[in-house]
Amino acid sequence: MIIRDIAVKVTGDARVTSATIAWEDQNFPGQGLFFEVRDGDSDDTHEGDGSCANAFLAACFPLAAVHGESRVRIEGQVCPMLVEGLYTAHAWWTSWGGMPAAAPEIETAARGRRRVSPASPRRAVGFLSGGVDGLHMLMRNRHLYREDDPAYIREALVIHGFDIGKRARDPETERYRMVLRRLAPVAAEVGLRLIPCRTNLRHLPSKPDFWASRHNGAALAAVGHAATLGPAILFIGGTHHVTNPFPMGTHFAVDGHFSSQRVTIMHEGSRYFRIDKVRDLASWPAALAALRVCHEAQGIQANCGRCEKCLRTRLELLVAGVEETAAFGPSLTPIELWDEAVTDIVPPRAVQYEDLLAPLKARGLDALCRLLEEKIRACWERVGEGARWRGI
Repeated sequence: MIIRDIAVKVTGDARVTSATIAWEDQNFPGQGLFFEVRDGDSDDTHEGDGSCANAFLAACFPLAAVHGESRVRIEGQVCPMLVEGLYTAHAWWTSWGGMPAAAPEIETAARGRRRVSPASPRRAVGFLSGGVDGLHMLMRNRHLYREDDPAYIREALVIHGFDIGKRARDPETERYRMVLRRLAPVAAEVGLRLIPCRTNLRHLPSKPDFWASRHNGAALAAVGHAATLGPAILFIGGTHHVTNPFPMGTHFAVDGHFSSQRVTIMHEGSRYFRIDKVRDLASWPAALAALRVCHEAQGIQANCGRCEKCLRTRLELLVAGVEETAAFGPSLTPIELWDEAVTDIVPPRAVQYEDLLAPLKARGLDALCRLLEEKIRACWERVGEGARWRGI
């Protein structure tokens, strides 16, 4: 793989970094890759500090690895910390299985004298989509840090092109605007600036399940490298508790390796079980109203309410004592929905369902618990029969 023609263009409030991606060992067509950030900052120091090259390398190295490219040559200067971190991330991925054992060799432009930007204070930036992990990360950040602390999150990146707009044929522009509108009250309440970002990274050739199981942590870091100017702490809301270290694209053992000497990646929240996060969010009305966990909803609908993730979230809200929300309606779901929506539970989800059984039984929902126990048991039997957790 060759990453070339790296450029930065500023038009109005939009800053677009772009590059051309060419494949060497695979018969894929060349393609342009871009990151667009609408933050109103037209500073051109971003162009010469290696940040753009770091963004494209973090974004593309996982794809080069899974497709068996022998090298990634990038025509730009990248941080050696990021290069070493990507090799370490690859070692984690291969230990989990499903990846070629040999990592692509990273070739960079000769290290010359880099333009040094004027000293600037470190800023804290988070990712926000409306999900439980990101909202809880923001809530904890406000509890932990004072407003004058460098780690106090003042800005949040809202990305178009990950779960929304991931298909080139369907940009889902109105759906993305809906997300921004839903997050606006949360941002206003905590004094947060939302920064719209857009990328076509998911339009590059990938493999089934690769995004969720290996790629999305590096992709988040790539957007962060492209979006932030000057020194930054980039907070990623973690998904799983440390006692459930399932192989995932964003993972507490891996995400930090996508840091550079300028951008520090922090995977936050892995000491909390998901049900504990929902219990915490139950005391924050604005967050409950903004909740968006669904990847199945259409148009400007935030959550379909019927898919596995929506149903599980509704049960978590019920266990947390929230009987109804604007985001989902009633938290108690008819048992008939479960056979229709939840045909197959994978191990990461099975663990989360196990955490719900005792409080659901305490509410007298025995029939629902029996159904969930049956699906959980089927999951572990498949694993016991040697079925590898689904990855690549």
